[in-house]
Parts: sequence; structure tokens; C-alpha cells
Amino acid sequence: MSLILRLLGHASFKLKVDEKIIYIDPYGGDASEYSEKADLILSTHEHRDHSDPDKIALARKDSTVIITSTKNSANIEGSIALDPDQKHDFKGIIIHGVPGYNVIRKRDSGEPFHPREIQTAFVIEAKGKRIYFAGDTEFIEEMKDLKDIDYALLPIDGHYTMSPKEALDAVGAIMPKNVVPMHWRDQNPEDFKKDVEKTHSGVSVLVPKPGTDMEL
Repeated sequence: MSLILRLLGHASFKLKVDEKIIYIDPYGGDASEYSEKADLILSTHEHRDHSDPDKIALARKDSTVIITSTKNSANIEGSIALDPDQKHDFKGIIIHGVPGYNVIRKRDSGEPFHPREIQTAFVIEAKGKRIYFAGDTEFIEEMKDLKDIDYALLPIDGHYTMSPKEALDAVGAIMPKNVVPMHWRDQNPEDFKKDVEKTHSGVSVLVPKPGTDMEL
């Protein structure tokens, strides 16, 4: 009976729930990281660095269930659309859709890089744990509604997602037991770890090493 999390690279993870294999936002990591066929694939939105068709094809088998945002579901044949405030029961693993979007960071046209209608972030309930996968988002008001989060997987790069400072504010709003930084690009996750543990006592930060399993 186990819950194993593995950073593949960027914001891509493999989550193993006992013998069930789940890929989240498949993109990062080389082809060998996707050799174990998926029972479930979760993709927050259509941008290639969160929904790489080649990595999905590598991981997919006939029985693989793919859950993604409504907008992205049109791009992935046979996928299930999940909106924020909806949930899906996958063999006892509950997938909750939650919002994720940009407010501040916008294209030259004025459109946010990630409008709220293109993305569904996830809260995964498995083995008595609640894992929040934020996707590409800034610190948003809806994060204050997240309760009893054991592991919060938060982006910290500050380019298209929240900065380390905003992520620190998100930690304060969510108050998870543990934080796992991701999507850090040129940021230093160890600096983020120090800031969280200095500011929010009782919250642990687990800095993942790509290609290495972490038991949750």
C-alpha cells in the first residue's frame, strides 16, 4: 500500500497509487520516463508543456483514462472533460477540478496567458491524502477555499505563473502540510524552501529531484 510521487521534469509528475500509474501534465522527462503505461492521465490545459501529444501517446494504452479541461478535451480523442467544481471517481481515486488562471500576467493583446476558461487544476484524493496540483496559475482567491491539503504542488517561476513571493502567499492561504515546488525554470527551489519554512512554521517543503521517487 503506497503513494509514490516522481518529478519527471518541468511540471510533469508520475504518481503511483499502489499499482495504479498516473501521469500529471505529461511533457517533462525523456521517453523512458513514460515507459510504464498509464492507468490515468491528468492534463490541466492544452499548452504543450502540460499536454504533450507525444508523451501522452507513449504513456497511453487502450484502457487509459484521460481527464483534462473542457477546452483541451477537444484535442485528445476519448478524453473526459472536467471543469472546476466537478469531480470524477477513478477506481476510488477522487479527482476534483479546481480553478487555475492568470490575473496579472498577460499577452500583448491584453489576454491572460492562462484565462480561467482554458484550465482545470486538480485536487487528487488517494490513500487518505489530498494532493493539490495547481497547474499554471497565479495566487488566486479560490485557493483560500482549499481545505485539508496534505501536499500542494505549486509553480514558482514568475514568468507565466506565480512568483516565489506569490507562491509564499498561496502557502499562507492554503496552509498545506507539505509543499512541493515545480515549474521553477530559473528560480532556486531551495531558496523558496527556506522562505516557506521561515514564514510558515509547520509547513514542510519537499524539493523534488527529477527522476527520483518520493514516498508520500
